[in-house]
Order: sequence, then C-alpha cells, then structure tokens
Amino acid sequence: MTRKWLWLVAPWALFVVLAIGWVSYWFVVAGTAERRLNDWVAAQNAAGAQAAIGRVVRHGFPVLLRLELQDVRYTPARGGWGMSTARVDLHIQLLNTEHIIFEAEAPIIVTRENGATTQIVADTLIASVRTENGALAVAGVETDNLQLDDQAQEGVFLARKVVLNARHDPRAAGDYQVALDAQGIVLPRPVRSFESFGLDVNTLRAAIVVTHGAALMDGAQADPLGPWREAGGRLRFEALSLAWGPLEADGRGEGGLDSERRLQGALEIPIERPAPVFNAIANGPNVDRDAKRALALLAAGYAISGDDITLDVEAGDGWLRLEGLSLRPLGPVY
Repeated sequence: MTRKWLWLVAPWALFVVLAIGWVSYWFVVAGTAERRLNDWVAAQNAAGAQAAIGRVVRHGFPVLLRLELQDVRYTPARGGWGMSTARVDLHIQLLNTEHIIFEAEAPIIVTRENGATTQIVADTLIASVRTENGALAVAGVETDNLQLDDQAQEGVFLARKVVLNARHDPRAAGDYQVALDAQGIVLPRPVRSFESFGLDVNTLRAAIVVTHGAALMDGAQADPLGPWREAGGRLRFEALSLAWGPLEADGRGEGGLDSERRLQGALEIPIERPAPVFNAIANGPNVDRDAKRALALLAAGYAISGDDITLDVEAGDGWLRLEGLSLRPLGPVY
C-alpha cells in the first residue's frame, strides 16, 4: 500500500518541485534583466551620455518574460542627436537569455542638435539582438509600414517592409556584414539628378560589407564618421538590386568619404535596356546642359542598337559622374 502511495504522490511532488524551480528561475531572470538595464543606464550616464527609463513593468509570468519600458530617453556622449519614446517592450527568451527582442509600442522621436525632430512610426518595429559570451553575434531590425517624418523637411519617407540584419564578417576582423531588403519605398522628395525616376522605389536589396566597422563607435559630435574614414573604413557593395522608375538592375561597387567628407566611390550596374534610363536622367531639371545633350545622344544610340550596357556611376573629386559625364557637384555628407 505504501509503495502504491509513493507511485501516486511522486509525479505530483516532482511537478511541484519543477514548478517552484521554474517560478524561481522566472523571477531570477526578470530581476537580472532589470539590474542589467539599471547598470547600463548608470554606465551610459557615467560615460557622458544621458539615459533614463521612467518605469519598468514585468509581464508574461510564468511562461513568457516581457519588460515594458516606459518613458525611455537616450542621448549619446558623442553625436548631436537624442532619442525618446513613451514605451518599448523588451522580450527575453527564457531558454536563451542571450537573445533579446525590442518592440516599439509608441512613436520614436529622434531630435538633432539643431532641435529638428524626426518621428518614426510603424505598424511593427522590432529589433533583435543575440550575443555569444557577451559579444554581439547577430543584430536585426524588421518593420512593417514604416514612416519617417522629418519636421524640418517636406514629405514623409514610407516603406511597406524593411528587413536589416548585421553580423561580424568572419573573413576579416573588425568588418561587418549588413543585409538590407526594403520593399514598397516612397521617397519624401525627388533625388537630385534623378528626379525623373519618380518617388516610388519598388525594391532595394543590398549585401554590404562595412570595413573597420568598430571605428564607427569612435566618432565625435562634429565628425561622427571621421575616425571610421581615417581607419580606412569603406562600404563594399557585394550585391545591389534596385527597381526604381526605368531602372531595374543588379550591380556592385564600393564607396566611402574623401577628406572633405564627400561621397567617394564607384558602382557598376549592368542594364539590359539603357535607353529609358539615359532619357530619364537627361530630362531631369538639374542636369548640366552638356551632360543633358550627351545623355540624350546615348539614349538615342542605345534605342536603335538595343544593346545592353554596364553603367559606371562614380563619385570623386566632389563630382557625381555617369559614364564619365559630370552630372552635378557633391557637397559634404555632414
């Protein structure tokens, strides 16, 4: 009789022990996460940044763990910008605490040094970070129906879907691989020299290697990309796919900044039907008269021949050039 009683009680006793252990684990993980948040805020403020979280509310007990962060504000020690939002949720994977997910639950306001603001709104805006032994392994951002509204500029940037992922490049220490896939983009205003392409960008995909990426964290407020450039930082476009107006092409190239912080680099873009592309650029309102005439002749020639072309786009010496034709001067990026 005693043995039968033990067989009946043992599973329930084991369940109770496991339940107590899981509940204890849940509270330990939640407490550790809150403590790390507080330590991060303190460390940022000690380093000269301005970071604050108004309130942390726990959700999801006992199966999930979600920390609701209210009134979040952050201004880095370097760089003339700040960020604030009424709420962002932090989702923690209980069985893999090195994988955390941030989900925006309110508009994000980015304020620049001159006081101008950009409001970021999306139906879904999720950032995922996974670490290994305390070091970044993979980071990503995914949005649905993204809107960027710069109060100092006309128009609103829209994108139906954006997925951005980054990780260390295993081929070279200090380099990062960045993958971008954006669909259904609507530009806030025409792009100079490409006004005739319109505002709708159907697809933009890119596989980019950022060399010397660690130097991006060393920028000063007046020169945020200076240390990266001095370290030899470049963007290497290993793949680039673009569907914009008359242009549907895949290409590759590389680029960076010159000593005056102007764009410097080159893209090679194979195009099967170049005539509509040349015509569209030639009809832009800000193209130099000589370049306009040359582009129109190129368009007519390719319309007759039907040949394809590998289009060379170059930025150098302060000029944007297409097939060696100077389209317009380039100013500093900042």
